[in-house]
Amino acid sequence: MSALRNIKERMKWVIGKGYRELMFISLVIGIASGVGSIIFIELLKWLQTIFYNNLVGFNIPSAEKFVNTSLSITRPYIIPLAVAIGALVSGFLVYTFAPEAEGHGTDAAIAAFHRFAGRVRRRVPFIKMVSSVFTISSGGSAGREGPMAQIGAGIGSYFADLLKVNPYYRRLAVVVGIGAGIGTIFKAPLGGAIFGIEVLYKRDFEAEALLPAFIASVIGYSIFGAYSGYKPIFDIPVVAFSHPNELIFYSILGVLTALFGVIYVKLFYSFRDIFKGFSIPNVFKPVFGGILVGLLGIMAPEVLGTGYGWIPYYTRGSFPIYDVFSGRWVTIDNWVLLSLLLFILAFLKILATSLTIGSGGSGGVFAPGLGIGAFVGAASSIIFIHLFPGFVTNPDSFLTSSIVIGMMSLFAGVSKAPVAVLIMVSEMTGSYELIAPSMLSIAISYLLSGEYTIYDEQVEDRPHSPAHIRDYHKMILEEIHVKDVVNSRYPFLTPDVSVSRALSTMLKRGIRVLPVVSDNKFIGVVSFDKLKNISKDKRKSMSVSEVIDKRVPVCYPEETLFEILRKMTKYKLNALPVIQNEFTKKYLGMITKNDVTEAHDQMIRFLIGEEGIEETLG
Repeated sequence: MSALRNIKERMKWVIGKGYRELMFISLVIGIASGVGSIIFIELLKWLQTIFYNNLVGFNIPSAEKFVNTSLSITRPYIIPLAVAIGALVSGFLVYTFAPEAEGHGTDAAIAAFHRFAGRVRRRVPFIKMVSSVFTISSGGSAGREGPMAQIGAGIGSYFADLLKVNPYYRRLAVVVGIGAGIGTIFKAPLGGAIFGIEVLYKRDFEAEALLPAFIASVIGYSIFGAYSGYKPIFDIPVVAFSHPNELIFYSILGVLTALFGVIYVKLFYSFRDIFKGFSIPNVFKPVFGGILVGLLGIMAPEVLGTGYGWIPYYTRGSFPIYDVFSGRWVTIDNWVLLSLLLFILAFLKILATSLTIGSGGSGGVFAPGLGIGAFVGAASSIIFIHLFPGFVTNPDSFLTSSIVIGMMSLFAGVSKAPVAVLIMVSEMTGSYELIAPSMLSIAISYLLSGEYTIYDEQVEDRPHSPAHIRDYHKMILEEIHVKDVVNSRYPFLTPDVSVSRALSTMLKRGIRVLPVVSDNKFIGVVSFDKLKNISKDKRKSMSVSEVIDKRVPVCYPEETLFEILRKMTKYKLNALPVIQNEFTKKYLGMITKNDVTEAHDQMIRFLIGEEGIEETLG
């Protein structure tokens, strides 16, 4: 009986923390992910048949089913038009109805967790699905996982609001949605669930969402598998790790995938910034990117769509290369030329993905990352097999294994989700024999790629996320009050000071915001960004009273630093004026984020002493 009571008490603790609602939401997310994946795939097949089988006359290879038939492209000149049409429809849907649905989806879901308290607008899942279908089916270089991550996150957010759970559990519902969406569409339920909790951070996990993610991912996978079968997504031969000598090559492969991964990240965000700077309506930017992708597709059709449909060919030693001059697919017998062409294809796939999604197209970056890694793995293994023929015991198995490990290590490095990617690709290929060498290659790629990540919204770890600010700072910061740390010597201006002098003070002190005080009474603030836009000939004659911002948040002596930090986060400010009260508005000084940080660190020193302070504060 005592054992049963203990179990009951533990269940009360779990349910009392809001898990009852979260578990129900997980069930709904799983169902939505499974049904959503079926709809997504069917729409994708239907539109791809229209764009490519009918218009272009090209049957883009599928990863799910290897068909070794002769490839042909009847009307390659239609490819740029097809990609442009898909991009136009996608751009219209996104920028008209849900601008946050642009890009690769997973990043938007990560941002919803960290910065928007788990809130995703209701229309986003539908717009994301349809816009991504048009992008991918028309030949845009993008993946399925980004849309499914945002769809899952949107469903989770919606039902969390419906059940009126607190923001913490709404955030967890978003995490569960990310994992379930990706795990379902890739038929990788375990890896997908772990990906959802790992991709939020560069070096951490959102462990509380793991069990609900398991439930949602399994349900989604079961529903989708009932429609498409439960075989792994990649139809490839058996792989094997034959000899410890191969670890030398897999270490080198880790270095190469790290290099291509960094190129992937740099080019991706460079093109995104370039397209953001274009002074044309947003709806037309994906069209411009789509035309360029289409031109690349004429030269190298392998870069079109998700790209990983070619992997079953490569794992069987078949490397069809399109000859744009003859309009035929040819076989390259020269291994040096072939490996060089595969490296070029890896770069072109990076370029095509950067143009597609960086221009505002809708789709994921996971699938293209697998394709890039497969190109790098294939090229590297071909070189290694021919340079060291006695080093590899089974060349065919070694080639296949290198392609799989190349897929893993490249995306594990740039996604900063090594554990999830290791498990996901193992599930997607149905092979677990490569886990040991993959771990080595992934570790090298992860370490060498450094801080470069394809997910811009990732944060370092839980303490760096606004979602966990309360967990790590509240106890200390609620013990310290504004009156204890206010900077009464912070410079201020009077209303009659000229704009020129105010700018000079700001530049001299390295301050971007200055309070304006008259007769010891706080009036407002002036900012450097506003003052610098005033023409130089007016700066001396114009006073700050003409440009003062009077509607600014303030703080009071009795407020705690935790409350101040929340205000700064909410209003995106680095400093706040301190006044006696709202009636007298007597100015007492300023408090900055640096003041809050220093007070926090001093309190830790007081509590634990100087010994071990460096370890505690990092």
